Amino acid sequence: MNKIMKLICLLFLASIVASCNKDPEYYTLETPADRMLLKASSADLTLEKEKENETAVTFTWNAAAQRGGADASIAYFFRMYMADLHSNVTNLYEIEAGERSISFTHNELNDILASWSILPGDKVTVEAEVIAQVNSSAQYLKPELSKTQLDVVGYDKNATAIYMVMVDDAGERTVRRMTEKVVGSGIYQSQAELKPCKYFFALSAESDYPCYMKGENGDNSLQYVAEAGDYEMLENTKSGTYTVITDLNMLDVSIIQLFSLPQNGIWIVGSACDAKWNLDDARSKCALENKDPRRPNLWAYTGNFYSKDGDNPSEFKLTLDFNWDAGKGLWFFAPYAAANPAVEHELGEMRVQNDGGDLKWTVASDGKYTLTVDLDQMKIYLDPAE
Repeated sequence: MNKIMKLICLLFLASIVASCNKDPEYYTLETPADRMLLKASSADLTLEKEKENETAVTFTWNAAAQRGGADASIAYFFRMYMADLHSNVTNLYEIEAGERSISFTHNELNDILASWSILPGDKVTVEAEVIAQVNSSAQYLKPELSKTQLDVVGYDKNATAIYMVMVDDAGERTVRRMTEKVVGSGIYQSQAELKPCKYFFALSAESDYPCYMKGENGDNSLQYVAEAGDYEMLENTKSGTYTVITDLNMLDVSIIQLFSLPQNGIWIVGSACDAKWNLDDARSKCALENKDPRRPNLWAYTGNFYSKDGDNPSEFKLTLDFNWDAGKGLWFFAPYAAANPAVEHELGEMRVQNDGGDLKWTVASDGKYTLTVDLDQMKIYLDPAE
């Protein structure tokens, strides 16, 4: 009898130990069924540049299940990502109240593929997802999700070159090739000898279409034209050597008279900057740069400037060719001695020292500043760096 009781006790203890070692059970939120049934207007898309401003795809869905009580509301969000690489994902688009759809143009969808480093012509599977978030004061509810997939092929947004086609009053045509200064920027630049004319931008040297004609947002705006029709060319009234900048992202064109730098650069020299009076240090430490292909006229440097050199005011000037020879070295000098570019913006002409004296700029106080030179308006500016 004692053996039987011992056996029963051992079995009871074993059951207690087993229950202690059992994994705890956690409360999990129920995943709601998909009642939205997200759909794309097309499951297989080949994007076209000719239709870049037209709608490429529209996503629609049904209303999500009403949950969370009488005071609950539903907010919809939408996103897309690569089916094979979810880290390539768009921003989360919040859908306006009362709407259950979202559309993308050929251009917008093509830009998304480009941001994911998808090469033009390559097919990629895109997964779209709509998220129905329940806003309820009573409890948290897991969002309802709905997904769909579509295959998309993008296009090469920017041509290697475009062609400025100019037509004068006599009907004579002149064609000027324009290239990107920054590859892939979609901003094209060329220096040309201009005379009054009508003009447009063709994508091929052999054909006028497709092209960019005058747009509807002003005299310098552009619009894409796939084929001949009732479109207006742009008009130029200037004569002389000018630089033409065509931005196919912003769809506009500007024509400026750009000063030609002898060594394609500007460098600060003087006690008011970190280079001091050392030309080698000016080259490595105090070079102005042009980083904006939309504005090739603007050269800028951000760095330290000093107002004092011991008991004397600090000074600086701008070298264009690293030549100290007073009769040969080319510089931008101040318009008068001790001019402050923060308030005196006249840059003046490039010259040698012997043609007007060794006039230098000064700054009012120490600090980090941005010095900007405008080679179109021939102005100079000094502003506190942000």
